[in-house]
Amino acid sequence: MSIMLSRKVKCGVVGCGIVANNAYLPAIREYGELVAVCDSIEERAERSAKLWGAKEYYGRFGEMIEKSDIEAVFILTGMGDHAKQVVEAAEAGKHILVQKPLATNMEDLRKAVDAVKRAGVKVLVEPGVQMFPVYVKAKEALKSIGDIYWFRAGLGRGPPVWGAKTFFSKEAGGPLFDLGVYEISALTFLLGPVKRVAGLAKVSIPEINIVPPEWFTDYLSKAPYRIVWEALEKAPKTLRIRVEAEDNTLTLMEMEAGSLGVVVANFVTPDGVRDDVGMLPDIEVYGSNGGLLIGGAYALAYKDVKSGRGWVKVDWDSVGGRWWNYYAASTKHFLGCIVKDEEPIPNIDWGAHVSEIMIKSIMSSRTNRIMEVETRFKPY
Repeated sequence: MSIMLSRKVKCGVVGCGIVANNAYLPAIREYGELVAVCDSIEERAERSAKLWGAKEYYGRFGEMIEKSDIEAVFILTGMGDHAKQVVEAAEAGKHILVQKPLATNMEDLRKAVDAVKRAGVKVLVEPGVQMFPVYVKAKEALKSIGDIYWFRAGLGRGPPVWGAKTFFSKEAGGPLFDLGVYEISALTFLLGPVKRVAGLAKVSIPEINIVPPEWFTDYLSKAPYRIVWEALEKAPKTLRIRVEAEDNTLTLMEMEAGSLGVVVANFVTPDGVRDDVGMLPDIEVYGSNGGLLIGGAYALAYKDVKSGRGWVKVDWDSVGGRWWNYYAASTKHFLGCIVKDEEPIPNIDWGAHVSEIMIKSIMSSRTNRIMEVETRFKPY
């Protein structure tokens, strides 16, 4: 369904990788006006421009920001590059949608937030879990399980088969910033801000083989574009890389409201290992009256033991299906906020809080200290 806006927002994209071509570029083409694309591998930018109808392509982000007539920038680069590019875009007066995470270290995080606040631009920091129907329904269901005491989230997976700089470099941060960010974002939406964090993290698999970057650049030469996952899994993994970022993490969190919990995020769980035991929940929350399970066989299941009733089970079809396209939903919402002059959800404050939790978890593991979380956000 097409968004009904009074005008199309002129957009530029930096980072013409898999997520951009699979999700954001088609969404921008539908909901906005795709003016320019940029990638450090300029051939990717050129091919992405042809595939999705961008008027211009660039090999340097600064050149696109300076020369292109755009109002908004989608930052879809490697995780360690986001914060610096947020600063550059904000200083140029551009509205920003940035893929998760906002930052992977505290210095970059503070600079990004300061630049956005000074510029007064609108920023949406992914992932937009606040719009995911299953979490909206879960937030309502939480009321039936009483005072919240503890939670568990995350299950881990095998390593991505591409993206040495994107996922495995020290600057990128590893699976906590790639996977754990979803559960931490959801938990802060459901339970509020985090007060303190402690982490354990290590590199468990020091070297892996991945698909070389040239493979995807070549893939972009084929039109029309097809979602890449199946082809990527079959592609030859001929590039041997060293894993620099911790690939096996546990994050303990104390919420401001009092509950305690743990988030598991790793690239060391063999893919398919749980296939024959059924789908386990992504998130479990337990309180004085019962429990709430999110994800798994059901979108949602909750039980109030004091009521004497059994489990209330919500199937996936009733919340729009298991694979909700948050990329398209966030694009539509972000561009609508620019046109209507509204604050995006999740905004810079929420994104900063989620990033700080993850940064402090890794800091805790490296220093053997429990870390206080300084940032806060306005709950929605």
